[in-house]
Amino acid sequence: VNITGGFWKDRIALNESVTLDSVRRRFEDTGRFSALSCEWKQGEPDRPHFFYDSDAAKWMEAAAYVLERKNDKQLESYVEDLIDRIERNMTPDGYFNVWYTVVEPGKRFTDRDHHELYCAGHLIEAAIAYHTATGKDRLLKCMLKNVDYIYRIFVEEQSAGFVTPGHEEIELALLKLYEHTKDQKHLALARFFINSRGNNEKEKNSRSVYAQDNIPVREIREAGGHAVRAGYLYTAMAMLAGIDGDAGLKAACSRVFSDIVNSKMSITGGVGSEYTEEAFSYQYDLPNTSVYNETCAAISLALFAGEMQQLEANALYGDTIERIYYNGFLSGVSLSGDKFFYTNPLEIDQKKYNRKG
Repeated sequence: VNITGGFWKDRIALNESVTLDSVRRRFEDTGRFSALSCEWKQGEPDRPHFFYDSDAAKWMEAAAYVLERKNDKQLESYVEDLIDRIERNMTPDGYFNVWYTVVEPGKRFTDRDHHELYCAGHLIEAAIAYHTATGKDRLLKCMLKNVDYIYRIFVEEQSAGFVTPGHEEIELALLKLYEHTKDQKHLALARFFINSRGNNEKEKNSRSVYAQDNIPVREIREAGGHAVRAGYLYTAMAMLAGIDGDAGLKAACSRVFSDIVNSKMSITGGVGSEYTEEAFSYQYDLPNTSVYNETCAAISLALFAGEMQQLEANALYGDTIERIYYNGFLSGVSLSGDKFFYTNPLEIDQKKYNRKG
């Protein structure tokens, strides 16, 4: 699809000319890109964070979508440089993660909350997008090797310190990878993570609802927990329901989607009203000034709605996507294209934010 004019043409042009480069420069200034070189040493400043891989991956994916529409050698060279760093620092067994290479070596897959699989998921999506856009497969080959390693650790050996990721994302990435490669191993690994969720007593604790671990996925009746994590899980569930023709999984998706749009979504399409945990709250708890409505959560709901739209013909899904795009998602980026809102309340107390001193 080539949008040749109008509102979205202008937003796409702004993204290409301002936003993408602005984020790139910010990532360079903060060390997110240099972290991929895995050269940081203990005691040095600017220690990488455990989610830096995912930030870099999301920028690479965004760049790939631009490259799919137009030839930009400079932009492509930026991505190639990042791929060089990933390829160079991937271990022979297929593992790649900056944090567990330079900050906590020897502790792979021991801390469920440290986003290893989340980062891998975003790198997988970047690899698919870049391969689609350019035909170049270096990053894709890296991530195929990485997925083989993850499959061995989690499915074959079951040697990891946890069973399912703390922050969902790899599930939908693996399903995209399956659609891209038709490799049954990718589908099997996605099934494993989705079907294992809520079925592991050792992973259940006081934060189980927050992490969507309280019950198996086919028994979910309402949206709960961290809104972004939940949205990614529900998206993957809908994708798998379509691939497998799984009526139970589809029914769970329908229940949770109805719960969100009828009782837990702001008029803007924003979700996740509980600011203390970026989470879904109880039904109809949608205060204008303190509602959290993280931009990422709006995106995850749009993804979920898109997959539900593939499962059945219902205008509600398309209407929800449109509501999000024009409101709760669009508000996350300034008109100038280089400033951002992480949260999107419906009302702001200007006196509070204009106070001097």
